[in-house]
Amino acid sequence: MKNVTSILLLALCLTVRAYAEKPAAAPEPTAGPSAERLAELTKRVTQKKTIKLEDYLAKVAASNLGYASQRYNVSVADAAIMAARVFKNPEIQISGMKDVTNYGSSQQLPGFYSAFITQTFETGGKRRERQLVARKNYAAVSTSLQGFLQNLRLDAAAAYADAIAMGQVAAQFQRTAGLLKDLLKAQEERQKAGDISDVDLLQTRVEVRQYEAELLDAQGKAANAELGLNAFLGPQFSSTHWVPVGTLDVAPQTTELLNLLSSAIRNRPDLIAMRYRRDAAAENINLEKANRVPDVTVGVGWTNSTYSGNATSPQPNYNMAGVQLSLPLPIWNRNKAGIASAKAQAEQAQLDLEAAEVKAGVDVRQALSLYNVARERVGLYQAGVLKDVDAALEKRVVSYKRGGSSLLELLDAQRKANEVWQSFYGAQSDYARAVIELHRAAGIWIVRF
Repeated sequence: MKNVTSILLLALCLTVRAYAEKPAAAPEPTAGPSAERLAELTKRVTQKKTIKLEDYLAKVAASNLGYASQRYNVSVADAAIMAARVFKNPEIQISGMKDVTNYGSSQQLPGFYSAFITQTFETGGKRRERQLVARKNYAAVSTSLQGFLQNLRLDAAAAYADAIAMGQVAAQFQRTAGLLKDLLKAQEERQKAGDISDVDLLQTRVEVRQYEAELLDAQGKAANAELGLNAFLGPQFSSTHWVPVGTLDVAPQTTELLNLLSSAIRNRPDLIAMRYRRDAAAENINLEKANRVPDVTVGVGWTNSTYSGNATSPQPNYNMAGVQLSLPLPIWNRNKAGIASAKAQAEQAQLDLEAAEVKAGVDVRQALSLYNVARERVGLYQAGVLKDVDAALEKRVVSYKRGGSSLLELLDAQRKANEVWQSFYGAQSDYARAVIELHRAAGIWIVRF
């Protein structure tokens, strides 16, 4: 018998060892996108459509997948409120005992069968405080979702402004290339007539080819900026090439520092969400204080004792009903640690809020400073630089036709005019972004251009 037992123990040990040393199975490859999803993501760009900023931002809000994902945070917070309302489930206990020593004989002792149902009742207002904390957290999550959407709209508006600016730069190169092509045709006719040398014609031809190359580069950048607008949209728009319409003549709602600071403190979603989290942390102190109060457990039960004909201890069949009341005695644990932790978290939340409010003021002042610089840059161009450079180019063309200027001087004037216009469009783009960032810092979410 001992040998058999030893063999069984050895076999068991070997089995356990073999199981422990068995290499883990390789994870199954994750499923890739479905055929429909793959087809949607790999659509070719087949159509161009013009779109206004308001329509574009509406499509962003309706189709952006990141925003759709963030909305689930609100659903999770709402489920937390539902969980905070729920009462504890009752418990049922069923037990039975029977004499197995004298089982089947006339001396068998009685058996006992019992069933108890117990219910724990929360005291001290725990359920109420738990719901208050959950509601504050829900408000914070909802406000954060609103902030995500508003920042998403501002980011999309900035991309829209960049696309407009890139299109304007490409249009300027197109105009310059067209002017140089006209000049090249005129130069070819003058060369045939003997009015200019072959060198002037070749120089003009080189400049035309150079501007055509720069035009292709500008058009490519403009197209990329327009295609980048789809990054804020859902996959259903992946086959559309959006062409933004409008100008970059945008003005902020206000430039008064006091109004901007007041708007930032009152309206920025990140600050509002932090206030809700601070309030939730304060409510959590009350919840931890309520947790000091012991919960009461009440139960009712039924017990049956079966008949026994045991000669020593005969017993008839009978039933018993009973109630029970239990609660822990808060002698050693009064939840001091939980209360102290909740107070520290509440104080930390308040300090975080105050720090964020200070930073919001800094953000507003910095954004306003950048806006003023960008506005002055645009103003300088609009005050006369653009007119002067166009007038200088026009006079240089007239002078060249009359023989008063060389071809190199004309081409240099043309290139200078092109650079000034490009710089102006860049300044306009920076100005539009400055307005957007000023609105972002101040918690203003309306941008029109």
